[in-house]
Amino acid sequence: MSEYATLKRRPILFPDSVSSFHDSIFSLKEELKALVADDLQNKDAYVQTAVEIAIDLRSALADWTLTKLVDDDTRVAASEDLLAFAEGFGCGEAVKAARQEIESIANSSMRKMGDLYRQGKLNTVWGHDYASGLDHSLRRGARWCTSNPCKIQGYKKDFPEKYASLVEQIKRENPGASTADMASQMFTKVCAINARALAPIYEATNGQYGFVCLQVDPREIRNTQAMIDQVHFWNRAMAKELNMDKPNVVYKLPAVEASLPAVKVLLEEGYRLCMTLNFSITQHMAFAELLSKGRDQEYLVLMAGQLDDKIAAELESKGVADAKVIARHGSEAVMRKSYRMLAQRGYKNLSIMSAAVRGPWHIQNSMAPVDGAPFLITTVTGKVEEFDANPTPLASIIDQPTEEKYMEVLKQSKVFNQAYSDPEEGLLTWEDLFSYPPFVGFFNNFTAAYQEIEDELNRLKDLGYTMIVGDVVTTRI
Repeated sequence: MSEYATLKRRPILFPDSVSSFHDSIFSLKEELKALVADDLQNKDAYVQTAVEIAIDLRSALADWTLTKLVDDDTRVAASEDLLAFAEGFGCGEAVKAARQEIESIANSSMRKMGDLYRQGKLNTVWGHDYASGLDHSLRRGARWCTSNPCKIQGYKKDFPEKYASLVEQIKRENPGASTADMASQMFTKVCAINARALAPIYEATNGQYGFVCLQVDPREIRNTQAMIDQVHFWNRAMAKELNMDKPNVVYKLPAVEASLPAVKVLLEEGYRLCMTLNFSITQHMAFAELLSKGRDQEYLVLMAGQLDDKIAAELESKGVADAKVIARHGSEAVMRKSYRMLAQRGYKNLSIMSAAVRGPWHIQNSMAPVDGAPFLITTVTGKVEEFDANPTPLASIIDQPTEEKYMEVLKQSKVFNQAYSDPEEGLLTWEDLFSYPPFVGFFNNFTAAYQEIEDELNRLKDLGYTMIVGDVVTTRI
């Protein structure tokens, strides 16, 4: 969806009143008519906005505000009116595709999971784990969006022209800035696109959801003050970019020793935090006590898929049959134990956020009971489609023990034992993390991606350039 369509969505899907809802639809159609009349060559692009909002009206986006104001018949009628409007401009193929998307949304298990959460029957919610493609997720109930250096690189690959435009904006708006600050501004620019789309959800939930996660520079993973400084930088930059006193951002810090004092400082200053590069009970419990003092819901990531991948590799090296399937129960066991321990310690404002989803089993493993803290999943469009195509029961299982037949095999893995052990056992020290296989894999990827972003901005800082992404060549003078 274009940023223009996102802007026009807001007064229709998040209206102040029934009358403003109807007025906004009428105004949109009149505006689109005028745009088409002035620029008939781009008719389809303009009319697509009506099509997109017609889909939104039949999606989870309507559940935040609109369904509290208008009944279903009125909402569906408004959607049909916009589709008929598009048909009148000869956009029949776009309307046909819209109807297919509306049907897909109606049958989505991910959306149904969100419905069960609102009904108080399940305590699991989910977010979008990519820097673009947010609308597919929002329409199926996603409540936030995450980012990291690899996601920003993915945005550049998917949208080279848009990325090049952002580079030009950053150069123009930050004359004389350091390359490091320019790289931070690239995160600001890309994440702000999603933050604007999420802002109505942020307002509708009084800040509980509708946020974007911004991850600090992984190269400064041992530097407490550098992490604090970057959060301060981003908070100022996002407030300015979004024109919000308190931007809808949660700041991601790595779950390493140097972050302990950073978390204490940032929580006292009122920032909302999420601990990433997290694979173990030891890491979760080390930060739980600190995070529990936060004023908002705070988050402990568990990078489930990466943990399972490394457990599987170790089990395969030992000749274990079906190692990949058995390893899926590794992160399952760690999540369930951590969830239980957090509940026992009374940390109601802490949620586990399961990331690096590899398949439907990771989503199913995250189904939580209604009497505890919400459990979060962050995933990508492909995995959502896979889950919707092969749905599993939408019922709480996180409070069940992992089957002993799997535990017996998992305990052959040092990686699993380090992840599953209690902190007091000392199987995973802070220094061990930097050689711990699951940690090393993601840390190296994050570091390389961040360095690439900064290196490219350094090359382009004072010069025109030609940027090559895949088969696309973009030239700037």
